[in-house]
Amino acid sequence: MRRLLYILLLAMCGLPLQAQTHLRIHHQGGGHSDVPLQQIDSITFVSSGDEQTATAQLTGSWLWGDAAAGYYELIAFNADKTYTGYDNYFDYGFDTTTYGWYMLNGALLTLQSNGYGYTRRYNWFVTALTTSDLEVMTKMGHFTYHRLQPDVIVLSVGGPPVTCSDGDAFVFADGVVARITDGSLFGVARGTTYVQKFIARSNTIVSYKVIVE
Repeated sequence: MRRLLYILLLAMCGLPLQAQTHLRIHHQGGGHSDVPLQQIDSITFVSSGDEQTATAQLTGSWLWGDAAAGYYELIAFNADKTYTGYDNYFDYGFDTTTYGWYMLNGALLTLQSNGYGYTRRYNWFVTALTTSDLEVMTKMGHFTYHRLQPDVIVLSVGGPPVTCSDGDAFVFADGVVARITDGSLFGVARGTTYVQKFIARSNTIVSYKVIVE
């Protein structure tokens, strides 16, 4: 890897003198690829299989849900280092919202919220971060959050369900506002909720906001 980087640097340094217009990459076993220099913004070296991790960002909204546990949590990490945590205990019919700040230092994710008469601080260890998954280890155990997608699913009570494409499947719904029956998603009661769906083509699970009218 160091040898390849050294060769590339030497090639880039000689560009102004020889007026090259392409970067030529020679492949092992023969052959080469030419990349126009005007198309190159930067060069980044990553390990094989790390493509998702290399481009993953913590900012955004992430959902964890467990029908058996009776609640889900949506946590939104903002670019200004603030966060919002929304917990819905659908088995008991109430929810809570928490506001605070966060800091990611290496694999240590610190969340702190301040309220009247209290300060809560949590230290989570990020064990994996990809474009679709946020895996953390906490004092309560290991949890996997799935990124919230920009698309919103709209249903109506008693109306037609949302079905999945071949291989895809809904894997979580609260069963109170929306429920999964025979692989399809039905609206049960008016309100807003969140679901998770397995996407076969990418072998990932993603989250969606659901509005039932």
